[in-house]
Amino acid sequence: MIGTGIFTIPAFVRWQTGSGLSALGVWAAGALLALCGAFCYAELATRMPRVGGEYHYLTRIYGPVWGFLSGWMSFLVGFSAAVAAASIGAGAYLMAILGSDPNQVVIPATGITRVALLACLIVLLLGFVHSGGLRPGGRLQSTLAALTLGAIAVLVVAGLGSGRGEWQGVTAATVAHGSWWVALIQVSFAYSGWNAAAYLAGEVHRPGRTLPRALLGGTLVVGAAYLALNILFLYALPGGSWERNIAVGQEAAQALFGSLGGDAITALIILAILGSISAMTAAGPRVYYAMARDGLAPSFFGRLSARSAPAAAILSQSAVAACLALTGAFESLLIYIGSVLLLFNALAIAGVFVVRKRFPHSKPAFSVPGYPVTPLLFLAVVLVSWIRALIDEPLPTGLALFTLLVGVAFYWVGVNQRWITYSPPHEAETEGEAEAA
Repeated sequence: MIGTGIFTIPAFVRWQTGSGLSALGVWAAGALLALCGAFCYAELATRMPRVGGEYHYLTRIYGPVWGFLSGWMSFLVGFSAAVAAASIGAGAYLMAILGSDPNQVVIPATGITRVALLACLIVLLLGFVHSGGLRPGGRLQSTLAALTLGAIAVLVVAGLGSGRGEWQGVTAATVAHGSWWVALIQVSFAYSGWNAAAYLAGEVHRPGRTLPRALLGGTLVVGAAYLALNILFLYALPGGSWERNIAVGQEAAQALFGSLGGDAITALIILAILGSISAMTAAGPRVYYAMARDGLAPSFFGRLSARSAPAAAILSQSAVAACLALTGAFESLLIYIGSVLLLFNALAIAGVFVVRKRFPHSKPAFSVPGYPVTPLLFLAVVLVSWIRALIDEPLPTGLALFTLLVGVAFYWVGVNQRWITYSPPHEAETEGEAEAA
């Protein structure tokens, strides 16, 4: 979860809301929304502990067309575009340390910039590592996660103790340039990953215990870390200096620690972003692997390497993400990605009502606390955010809907041409899921 979003989006949120306290309110709301979602996903994951996340839930609950659309949007937007945006963020921070112009064109005929080329290389390298199997990829992910939390602790404690900032920055207000609800969609991109553990549900031991702990514990830790970091950024930077700057962490570190200390902190931020890219590189291909097993994706996505990793799916996602990274785009992707993620999260969470009605006497290993208020709160916030985003930012949200409609057309063409042939899991397998939990 921790990576690109928290170190690139705060400036956009502060610029949108025009107030430090309003910006903190958006981040707190994002944490509450993610926690409500994690509660619901924990129940779904323990009821249906198979690889695939939303794809598996939507297919089982609503039918194969919705599972296909979930995978379609994940492949093009939810993971590939998010990996591309994250790699651009990492490249921008590295260019800041080197004092190099990230927008300098290195291949004139194509317009490819330095940061775009570096981002492409990052994507391909991490894709190669994770294609080697769950164990080496897991070790890399654990190392990066530990370094990320360590970097945040150092940054917050040392930054607030430096005495070089001003607490007035937390309460300072300027002109708001956008909508609070649109800012919430941007923040949802930063929180994306709160549901990532569900994508590997079929690969963990004792999912009934492990998945709720991962989903809920991770969300709470990250929510606290995000609020602490935002307070630090507001403390470091005067209220009137906030612009739409991707490398806001580097700017804050320079203000608090000077040039040398700022570069050291920026290096830790780069590691955090790499951890985010690594997590998405590992999680997304499990969706396409599950789709291929069910006949909703090309069969080569379902092939496993000698170390039991869906290598073909991992490398395919990395190839798409690398191509997107070469465009060098960033800001225009935030609302587009965030709106897509919220839409399919909402569809999955609405499925909690369906499965409880369908199996009223079943007892999952984990039940949503505060049901039905918890899922209803998530759905209500997503609905309002989408309506406001369509009004205030019609282009990215409209493109998200257009991508969804293209996916519908693609599905029905595939069904009619018989290269999409849904084959549901065997009854024994589906009945065994609850016992596995």
